[in-house]
Amino acid sequence: MKMANQKGYGLIEVLVSVLVLAIGLLGLAGLQTQSLRFNNEAYFRTQATLLAMDMADRLRSNFETARTSPGSYTFAKTEATPTSVTDCSASACTLAQLAQYDFKEWKERAQIILPGAQVGLTPDAVGTATPWQGYTIEIEYSSNEGGNRQLFQYRVKI
Repeated sequence: MKMANQKGYGLIEVLVSVLVLAIGLLGLAGLQTQSLRFNNEAYFRTQATLLAMDMADRLRSNFETARTSPGSYTFAKTEATPTSVTDCSASACTLAQLAQYDFKEWKERAQIILPGAQVGLTPDAVGTATPWQGYTIEIEYSSNEGGNRQLFQYRVKI
C-alpha cells in the first residue's frame, strides 16, 4: 500500500473557512453595536416625546392662562431654571405662579432624563379671531453620536 503525499489543500481550506467565519462574527458584532446605539437614540426620542406631552398637559390644566396670557408660558431654551418659585403642590398659588412652577418642574425633569437637555416653550403669534392659542415646545439634548445635539419640536393648540 502506497501512501499519497499530502499537499496541504485541506489545511488551506480550513484556514479559509476560519477567515470567513471570523469576518462574519465581526459583522455580527458591528450589527449588535449599531443596534444598541439606535435603541438608545429611540429611547431618548421617546422620552422627549413624553416630556413634550407632559408640558402640553400642563398647558391644558392651566387653560385660562395658556389661552389669555401666553406670555406667562414663554420660556427660552437658554433660560435658567427658576429658583424662587412657589411650590404649587404644597400651597395655593396664582395662575401665573402655576406657569412658573410648571416650567421649573418640567425643566428639572428634562435635565434628569435627557443628557444636556435644554427646553423651551414659545407661543405662536395669532390674531384675535383665532379660537385657540398655539405653542411650540422645543426639547434639545445631546446625542450619543459624537455629542451631536438633537432638536425635538412639538406643536400644540390650546
